[in-house]
Amino acid sequence: MKSFSAWSRLAWPREHANLVGVAIALLISSVVLLIYQALSLRASLTDDVSMQASVLAENLTASAMFGDRDATAEVLGSLRKVPHVESATVYTPDGELFVRYARPGLSRVEYEEGTLANVGGSRRLSLEDIFVAAPIVHNDRLLGSIVIVAATDAIKMQLAQYGCFLVGASLCSVWIASLVMKRMRERVSRVEKDLEYLASTDPLTDLPNRRAFYDELKVRLHKASAANKRVALMMVDLDNFKTVNDTLGHGAGDELLKQVAEALRNVVRPQDLVSRIGGDEFAVVLGPDASRVRARATAGRVARNLSRPFILHGIDSAVTASVGFSVYPEDTAEMAELVSNADIALYSAKSRGKSIAVEFQSEMTAEAQRRARIEAELRKALDQDGLEIVYQPQFDCLSGRLLGAEALVRWTHPSEGPILPAEFVPIAENSDLIVALGRWVLWRACRDAASWNAGTNANVHVAVNISARQLRADGFTDEVCTALKKSGLPASLLELELTESQLMSNMSVGIQAMQELRAAGVRLSLDDFGTGYSSLSYLQSFPVHSIKIDRSFICPLPNGGQPIVTAIISMAHSFGLLVVAEGVEYPAQLEWLCDARCDVVQGFLTGRPMRLDQLLAIIRAEEEQKDTRGRTPAAPRPHRAPTA
Repeated sequence: MKSFSAWSRLAWPREHANLVGVAIALLISSVVLLIYQALSLRASLTDDVSMQASVLAENLTASAMFGDRDATAEVLGSLRKVPHVESATVYTPDGELFVRYARPGLSRVEYEEGTLANVGGSRRLSLEDIFVAAPIVHNDRLLGSIVIVAATDAIKMQLAQYGCFLVGASLCSVWIASLVMKRMRERVSRVEKDLEYLASTDPLTDLPNRRAFYDELKVRLHKASAANKRVALMMVDLDNFKTVNDTLGHGAGDELLKQVAEALRNVVRPQDLVSRIGGDEFAVVLGPDASRVRARATAGRVARNLSRPFILHGIDSAVTASVGFSVYPEDTAEMAELVSNADIALYSAKSRGKSIAVEFQSEMTAEAQRRARIEAELRKALDQDGLEIVYQPQFDCLSGRLLGAEALVRWTHPSEGPILPAEFVPIAENSDLIVALGRWVLWRACRDAASWNAGTNANVHVAVNISARQLRADGFTDEVCTALKKSGLPASLLELELTESQLMSNMSVGIQAMQELRAAGVRLSLDDFGTGYSSLSYLQSFPVHSIKIDRSFICPLPNGGQPIVTAIISMAHSFGLLVVAEGVEYPAQLEWLCDARCDVVQGFLTGRPMRLDQLLAIIRAEEEQKDTRGRTPAAPRPHRAPTA
């Protein structure tokens, strides 16, 4: 009895709250209906007055033509029978008052308000007077205009009656709602159960969703702990799902997810759990009777089965998947850590290549923690100007003249010392930090290049690497132009280096951005040429100034790799492009490149990455040599620059 009383005390305020909600809804609905009715009545009255104005304008044609004021007043006098008309005024073509009719009892303001200037000035959502004008025309000749002012007293009366009706209907509705609400409770309870089912299911693949996955994983881990058994957790991520969406559309992407879900069901046993926990990420739980051997075999089967063509909209589409897995309790006894370990293994699988399964190893945790720490401290170093830029010079192959320098970012950690770019740059690329890092390098490089070119005729350009995210960012061209303007560096002395893979990730956007930069006068270079697509059609599409042969092709010279480098140089020259060879480390390589008509060289042989003051020393030495070349012949081969 006490529990029922307590339930009654809780249900009674809740029911009243529902009724108050219904009353508020009805009030809002009534206001909306009143507004709609006001608009409708006002529009109807406006149409009636417009029709009356048109009829009167036609009847006033003769009197307006002959300037008969009495006849005009007589016609206007017929409006006495129309209760809503306050006044009617006829104007000459010049806008002068001709004849006016006004209903008796009007004030001075109401008497004179029927002017052409007031026509169209009243608001639709108001109860102000209505102003309508009609031209008086005969044989396409304008004889004058008539302005009718209509009162809205009848509209106000109708709205008052309609409002009373709505109030009565609303009170009746609230009373009915209080009766119906009791019966609705049972139905709402059943609907809540149905919603609970839908809340735990992914509607696209009919798999358990993220919430259901965590609930079931918790249950299975508890059973495994009680029975001293193992549970294996696999994370599965599609490697090129975005490509399918971009090329075939989102409909094909949805179809792919359905087929992947079905493929996962077929790989595992019926008692194992398959869930979709993200956009293109799935989770598989094996056990609580799993083992590391069975987990390893299942993960391999998953990777192989998903690395096959899927038929999407009648087209065979190659899809690959990365798999990472962790085993409970061998790797960890905590659910959150088990999921984290599987994610870490998945990250490792994606970094090693496509269509691969990787099991969690304890050292991976330290690697993941270091990546997170490096990212946080790199962000801090960027905010506190804790990075620096060094410059590797680039020399003309024939004259040995210094042409430019590539800007390379360096980071000296306060406690760990120098951290290689090969470690922190990929971490930045996997987060939004790469955009801020690239912006900082661009601005600093423009400033330094402007300083080393100031007061000289050196014309030494600076080359800056640009990430794909920077290139695709809105306003990137404006950002480059702003950096040039604030630093004072001419656009022709800035060279932006982009890789083929960056451009191919979104070719249309990449080419458009490149064309905008080229139009602004900025030089463009295709970096790491030969390691990506290297298609002639792509090379024709990219509006670049030069290409940079990857160091992997320069390293075997002159004992190997000559046909490839010769072909690249010849092809680039046929397109009118300069060729830059990077990674030149030995005199024999330099000698061969000069004989092969390579344009520019860069590497440890001609100059290691150096500080700004060291580069300035080279530039000053170049200027001094220019002053003495009138007496001393120029060297036929590039000189070796001072090393850092």
